[in-house]
Amino acid sequence: MLVWAAAGCSSVVEGAAEPASGQEGLFDPCKDIPDSVLEEVGLDPATEEVDIAGVEQPGWKICSWTEPWYYFSIYSTESSVATTKQNSNYVGFKPLTIGQREGVEFHLQVDADLARCFVALPAAHGAIWLSVDTKLALEPKESTCELTERYANLLDRHLPR
Repeated sequence: MLVWAAAGCSSVVEGAAEPASGQEGLFDPCKDIPDSVLEEVGLDPATEEVDIAGVEQPGWKICSWTEPWYYFSIYSTESSVATTKQNSNYVGFKPLTIGQREGVEFHLQVDADLARCFVALPAAHGAIWLSVDTKLALEPKESTCELTERYANLLDRHLPR
């Protein structure tokens, strides 16, 4: 029995990895935004992190970059902005215009201090979310919502419609 268990642990699976369910056809911020654009808006492409700790999230394409006191992330999802507004985990919805798009700013219900702020913009495939999230135990150097909105404006022309 012991030999069988050990042999099972060393098996090799051949072939290419399949994307998580719901990711097919989504905008991929890590692949679809050139490094030159990231540098143009003040982000360091070398700090890029794909997904959440490298783990794909079903229904999402996620890319983050590290800055001294925060993380900036872009999320691509099939879910619409309207669906986001129906999620009780999110509150503080405030309409805003980014380029020619009507989007919303919001935050997590449990985040009264706005350590993390989101902007969601409509896209043909669903929505693009942008977020600034303060690093644990650090004080924000400016409003996470203002910074998220600034990134949204700077990156808007590089995001899908």
